[in-house]
Amino acid sequence: MTSSVVEGGRDEGKHEPSDLITETMNLTAPNLSLPSETETFLSAAISLKDKVVEETWNRRDQVVDPTVYTGLLGTAFTCLRSYQVTGCRNDLILSSEIIDTCVTAARASLRHVTFLCGRGGVYALGAVVANYMGDLQKRDLFLGLFIEVAKERALPVGPEEGGFGMSYDLLYGRAGFLWGALFVNKHLGEDAVPKDILMLIIDAVLAGGRAGASDIKDCPLMYRWHGTRYLGAANGLAGILHVLLHFPLPSEDAEDVKGTLWYLMSKRFPHSGNYPSSEGNPRDKLVQWGHGATGMAITLSKAAEVNYFPKYSNHSMFFIMHVS
Repeated sequence: MTSSVVEGGRDEGKHEPSDLITETMNLTAPNLSLPSETETFLSAAISLKDKVVEETWNRRDQVVDPTVYTGLLGTAFTCLRSYQVTGCRNDLILSSEIIDTCVTAARASLRHVTFLCGRGGVYALGAVVANYMGDLQKRDLFLGLFIEVAKERALPVGPEEGGFGMSYDLLYGRAGFLWGALFVNKHLGEDAVPKDILMLIIDAVLAGGRAGASDIKDCPLMYRWHGTRYLGAANGLAGILHVLLHFPLPSEDAEDVKGTLWYLMSKRFPHSGNYPSSEGNPRDKLVQWGHGATGMAITLSKAAEVNYFPKYSNHSMFFIMHVS
């Protein structure tokens, strides 16, 4: 890393990883006139953030859940996003303090390596927040810890070598670690986590998907989580594909991703526009990010953004057809 604070590390023309929440305009820009609806929405969001901080940080128990998904690290992530929108440095300082608390708990309790549910999230968020704080020593410490996780033997091992039992999904598996790497590289520069490390993990994800789809016609990639072929974003195809869509893939791999997207879209319930939570599940109940159409919308948005479907150059037409 360089000796100066890195601001973003974005390059024109490159596909940037989407945040788990939508990228937000700079609401603190000089002379920016906000519509009254936007001001109301922002005020409500800040109020909700303050309530989350009060309930999860100020009133916390001794036992800390140090994850983004269900725990205290999610509060740190929210405070970072609040800082990015409002410029309130107190939110950034609070995010840093929460991360420091999560680090200790993560080392003792987390076996997963993902951004949402593992050590990878603590180290990735820690590096990015330290970078915003201008604490270069702390940034590099967290980045080093993240890269140590990236070199864990289980991550790049494919099915032909046993796979070491690590899943491929976004919540608990390899795709979830890759998302953490995308988050780091987005904020610290595209080579902060070296590509040669990440491509080995991507190869393992693709190999695992091909092995899992060996008995399914017209579906190049498929994965199981606890024996079930989930389709949604949390534990299934939508989440894994969303991550793979951020990487430049060789043509054969890209075609397999595209074919799997078409297969996934074919599972859409025609009467509601929703998607089943798992392969062969007839229930049309779950619409949330983890198991329903919401997660599919994010994945298809990324597919359209990186031009996987040139026919649908109008993104709104693509969504109307497949997620409405």
